[in-house]
Amino acid sequence: MKKNRYLKVTLLSFSFIFCFNAVSIAQSETGKSSIVNEVESFFSHQPFENAYLQFDKPYYAAGDTIYFKAYVTEGEQHKPSEMSGVLHVDLIDPENKIDQSIKLRLDSGFTWGDFALAESLPEGNYRIRAYTQLMRNYGESDFFYKTITIGSIVNDEKTQNPAQPLQNISQKPDLQFFPEGGNYVTGVHSKIAFKAIDENGSGINVNGIILDNKDDEVCQFQSTHLGMGYFFLNPEKGKTYKAALNFANGIQDTVNLPKSDTSGITLSVNNNSNSVISFKLSVSDTYIIANRHKTFLLFIYSGGKAISYNFNLDAQTITLDMQKHLLLGGITKVTLFSPDNEPLCERLFFIQNNDQLNLRINADKTAYITREKVNLQLNAKDQADSSVSGHFSVSVIDENEEPGDEKNERTILTDLLLTSDLKGYVEHPGYYFSDTSDIARRNLDILLMTQGYRRFKWKQVMDTSYTPLSFGVEKALMIKGKVTNLYGMPLANATVNLIPSQTRILLSTKSDDKGLFRFSNLDFTDTTHFILNAVNSKGRNSIKFTYFQNEEEPFIIANKKYSLSTVSDSGMTVYLDNAKKAQEESGHLKGKLLKPVILKGKMSLDNHYQTESLAGAGNADQVMHADEIERIGGQLGTSLNGRLYGISFVNGVPSLSPPLSTVPMIVVIDGVQVNRETSNGNISGFDVNAIPSSQVETIEVLKNASASIYGMGGGNGVLIITTKQGVYPDISSVGVLPIAPMGFYKARAFYSPKYDHTNVNSKQPDLRSTIYWNPGIKTDQDGNATFDYYNADGKGIYKVTIEGIDDNGNVGRVVYRYKVD
Repeated sequence: MKKNRYLKVTLLSFSFIFCFNAVSIAQSETGKSSIVNEVESFFSHQPFENAYLQFDKPYYAAGDTIYFKAYVTEGEQHKPSEMSGVLHVDLIDPENKIDQSIKLRLDSGFTWGDFALAESLPEGNYRIRAYTQLMRNYGESDFFYKTITIGSIVNDEKTQNPAQPLQNISQKPDLQFFPEGGNYVTGVHSKIAFKAIDENGSGINVNGIILDNKDDEVCQFQSTHLGMGYFFLNPEKGKTYKAALNFANGIQDTVNLPKSDTSGITLSVNNNSNSVISFKLSVSDTYIIANRHKTFLLFIYSGGKAISYNFNLDAQTITLDMQKHLLLGGITKVTLFSPDNEPLCERLFFIQNNDQLNLRINADKTAYITREKVNLQLNAKDQADSSVSGHFSVSVIDENEEPGDEKNERTILTDLLLTSDLKGYVEHPGYYFSDTSDIARRNLDILLMTQGYRRFKWKQVMDTSYTPLSFGVEKALMIKGKVTNLYGMPLANATVNLIPSQTRILLSTKSDDKGLFRFSNLDFTDTTHFILNAVNSKGRNSIKFTYFQNEEEPFIIANKKYSLSTVSDSGMTVYLDNAKKAQEESGHLKGKLLKPVILKGKMSLDNHYQTESLAGAGNADQVMHADEIERIGGQLGTSLNGRLYGISFVNGVPSLSPPLSTVPMIVVIDGVQVNRETSNGNISGFDVNAIPSSQVETIEVLKNASASIYGMGGGNGVLIITTKQGVYPDISSVGVLPIAPMGFYKARAFYSPKYDHTNVNSKQPDLRSTIYWNPGIKTDQDGNATFDYYNADGKGIYKVTIEGIDDNGNVGRVVYRYKVD
């Protein structure tokens, strides 16, 4: 045996570099490595944020309200972000279209909101996504996405084909192999992980054998969790390998393994110890001959902290041991670099240091009765047992009404510590935190071998010519647009005024050389209306405005996981049955939905559509929807002529047909009246041809009594145009332009009844599934916070879930259950 074939080193001293602060605690003799410098530089130019939303309950039905608390953190240390001031949250329907969209004001990384679900909402798998403008720089996969199953109790008829994850056994499952560290080498004993997924991306169990090119069996293997597993292989010179597979759905297949490298080095990680992490480097005979005594670099990146260690390649097997307490909890990335700073091997592993917040719930009693007041106290401490102040949200549900599945749960721990740094979809993320067994830890290690780190690639880090960010930090709201003369030429140095309708405050700005203007750092709610006016540099007001109504919406990632109907789920079935029972007992059960009925004078009794009409949906004399409008095509005014009853369009300006009136109708676009009263008291005309027909969601016609809600001007009729949300880009007018931009959404207060001696025995049933929701819990300097609420009429087990984060980015979650008789 050769000398120095095996070398073991215990790493007790490192060069510690905090990438975000660029603070060096200790340095090696050679100073900072260039790799550390490049990582520091990369993150200083490429800041990023993560978003996580906690919801009040796991299931919803049409007619419910979805309540949520949002946490936005900065970087991998998970500190509450001070960067962005606006969070965008969308409710996406099963056809991947935005059903509702709101903007929320972020206060040091925290906010909360809700979506009220219409009782007529079709059942299915909806999704909620949340993002900041800064997150858009890294693609939609960086957004927070969560599938929300919404059922319906309006129609008793069951879905004929309740949705299951899409299955088509005619398609072969996909199986990929992942050599530990990224490659495997001839003559080196290697661990190879694998993952088998079906056509929907779900894991599917598989077993099989590895055969060499002579069809001799080398080893057997079998998946241990969600289609994942591993085996060991020592590839021999001149041989190739293949796998004969048997999938759980009965399909058999044979796939080739990737070819082994003829010469090289491998990296393996042993994460089985509770206190030590071991890195093993194995080298082929030819590689060590060519690289003996050269200096290599082991680079460890843990929660924003970089640790580097230089060592000489003096043996074919080198083991480096490191104390786990030096690393932060969560995903750690270790990379081996060559003497020329080329990344050779890379591996992810998970650190469970119990450095999360220690949250405890103290109750005034161990058991309660229905409608009794419950007093709870939250105590928060860090890993050093010191009290911490932090921000938390609490949800209390009746588990008999809302049975959950902890292995499927997404929590603040699973999102911020695990899935936010991994590529692709992670099944059953809660399993890796709720199950603390050695088997679960090993399965988590296999997960990290198969789903790579997505936060950065070394090619990006080493390319120091950083591309400027396309989307800057959005601190507040903005109103912007363009001013031109009546011939469309941009006007520079024009004075543009912004006047809120509810106050006398006047904001002014100047247009630039392209006629563009903007009002920044605005803070207003979504019920605020404004008026824009302007004068040119000579003081004249014959100016045309173009108000940029919406920024371009981010691309919506298609939801291929499930079909359009509600997922078949036993928990959802229980929830819907209980929701129906609650409505029956309260006397508020809605009847079945009826097909639209065409009435004289009305296009249809259609009252379930998106509208900005003051009269509300279903009160128009005629309604046209997007599919019909798009089918007609052409200019909007031209295509509507003869199709809107009793309305004529002249040069795109609508008016009631003679003999009723020749005066232009009021035109309202997305809730804003875009034509104004002239000096002689008449209403100016508005050319609807300025709006592409493909961007219109609904058109409503109000006449006579239906239009009275718009005042005296409504006597000439009102044409209400609601555009597809986030698509119609601008509105134009001359001289003065009323606008109603989307402001910050004001969250609804969660209703929690209070029972005292006067109403505790009320016969009105209380069958709430969410007993209590409070997104604004804050602990004091002693780590304490108290809250109280009243139980409902449901008996059984109530589940209290508290999640949150402290000012230093330490996250925590606690679940407490109590019995109600």
